[in-house]
Formats: sequence, structure tokens, C-alpha cells
Amino acid sequence: MDGLLEFLLYVGQAKRTFRTGWVLRGVERVESVADHMYRMAVMSLLLPTVSEESKVRCMKLSLVHDLAESVVGDLTEYDGIPKTEKHRRESEAMLYLTSLLPADVGREIFSLFNEYSDQKTNEANLVKDLDIFDMLLQAYEYEKIQCDEKFLEDFFQGSANKVKTNIVQKWLEQLLKCRSSGGQFQLPADSNLNTMLKRVLYDEQGTFLYKYPSSDLREKSNNFISSKTKNENSTTSTVDTNELLTNLVKDIKDLNS
Repeated sequence: MDGLLEFLLYVGQAKRTFRTGWVLRGVERVESVADHMYRMAVMSLLLPTVSEESKVRCMKLSLVHDLAESVVGDLTEYDGIPKTEKHRRESEAMLYLTSLLPADVGREIFSLFNEYSDQKTNEANLVKDLDIFDMLLQAYEYEKIQCDEKFLEDFFQGSANKVKTNIVQKWLEQLLKCRSSGGQFQLPADSNLNTMLKRVLYDEQGTFLYKYPSSDLREKSNNFISSKTKNENSTTSTVDTNELLTNLVKDIKDLNS
């Protein structure tokens, strides 16, 4: 059990290991390695014209392929480390991580890591393309969040032509078309803000705590949530969410006093 617990703590470290490329570009709210692997696993589940067995294989590869970064970090070309040295460090990290697990499970995870690295199976090729696609999708999201079109153009220029599988190429074509047209998709509302609002406006039984008219509250809440998203004319790069939330709650309480 001690080995399993240590392994899971390293998995948790992947949630706190930020993706280096975004950090170097100064993007806001940088995703973690775990964020990246999770969406790749979901993408694997959505692969069309792929057998269920291959989907499961792709999901496993997605969840394992960057796990070594929880030990060695997200090493990039900007770290001045040759690819051979990067692979050596990651292999040693995976050997240690898998040694913490029961032998059969450890062997499977290490085998998955090597399969992805070797790129000799159809599933490994697919997951490599998902790795690229998720990065470009994330770049598109950051451009939308920071209201800075083409802010991460170099990521698209350097990676879009590396996608080889037909399935992921079709997904990428849709993304590039959306990006070039200005994007008809709006990013989902910030669920963290919705959760925060719920906690301050309702008690544990779900009873609304204030006399403020619900229709006015909805409008005020929507304005609050949208105010944290920069509009095209905004010159600020960040919004103090805590300050906005504090002001909203104070405003509501004042109206009910």
C-alpha cells in the first residue's frame, strides 16, 4: 500500500506540473500536465471508426505518456536538453514510478510508456496526433481567453503539419477553420465562479438567503461572470475575481438590509 500511495502522490504532482510551453509564452491560467493527459483520454473515447479495444488502448496511452513529467518536469528544447537525454530521464522516472506498483501493473504501465515513445503501433500514432491536437486546441482557447488572435501562431505553424492520421486531421481542419473565421464558439462559462456564487447566495439546503428579486439577481450574476472575460477593447490582462465576488455579495447584502 505504501508504494501505491507514493505512486498516486506522484500522479497528483502531475496536477501541479505546468506545461512549459505556455509558461514561457506568458499565457494566463496555465494548464497542468494532468489537464493535458485527461482531455487526451477523453478524445480517445471519442475516436470514430476505431474498435473499442483500440479506444481503450489509446486512453491508457494518453494517461501514461507524460506521467514521467511528474518527476522530471516538462522538459522542452528551450531547456537545452537533447532528446536522447530527455528520454533517458523520463525512462528512469518511469522505472521508479512503476517499481512502486504490483509487478503486473507496473509492467503494463512501463510497456505503455515505451509503446508511445517507440511510435510503432497504430494506437501510439493516433495518441501522438491527439497530443498535438490537444496542444493546438489549448492554444486556440488561450487566444480566446486573452482576446489576442494569432497570439500563439507559432504553435500552429510549427505543429499543425505534423498530424498524420486521417481521423485527427479532420478534427484539426475543423479547428483551423474555426480559428481562421474568427471562431463561432464561445468558451463555456467559468464553473468556478458559478460554484462560488452558489455558496454565498444559498445555504446548505439550497434556500436562497436574500430577498433580492431572483430575476434581477440572475442578471447581476450574469453581468458579474461576464465581466471577468475581457472584451475586445479591454487593455487589462487579468481580472481580480475575489474583488468582483466580494463587491457583488456586498451589493446584494446592502440591497437586503
